[in-house]
Formats: sequence, structure tokens, C-alpha cells
Amino acid sequence: MDDKKFSKLPLKEKIYLIFEHGNEIATRQFLYFNIKLYTLFGFFAEVWYVPSGNKIEKVEILSTDEILSLYKNEFDISELLK
Repeated sequence: MDDKKFSKLPLKEKIYLIFEHGNEIATRQFLYFNIKLYTLFGFFAEVWYVPSGNKIEKVEILSTDEILSLYKNEFDISELLK
């Protein structure tokens, strides 16, 4: 499955696929959201969770540039630069 097909799925199916086939690689906070970044099927997806309501609000597909911008402090890429 590619990111275009994935993005057309209903939210419940996206969540199922992420939890079954995805690998969590990072976490961040934004306002009242706990956001987890997953990799699956060769692309990246964020799961936006609201702890106070115990609800997943949305799933978003991210590009590599967006990941580098949002998660720049989460990854140590110094070894790649040598």
C-alpha cells in the first residue's frame, strides 16, 4: 500500500494498519495532543491523540522534509555526516 491509498482510508482503518504494521519512531507534544510518528509501508504517518478525551483525533502523512523540521531534536544524525 502506498501513502495515497492509505490517505483515502477511513480513520479506523488507518489506525488499525498503523498499530498492526507500523513502527513507532518518535513522539512529540503539540498543545493538548500527544503525537506519535510511525513508519509503515515505506512512508511516515503521525497519530494525533488527545489524552483527556482518550481519542485519536487524526492521522496525517508526512514528507521527509516535514519530519526533519518537526523532529529535528529527536534524531541524532551526526554519524551520517561523518
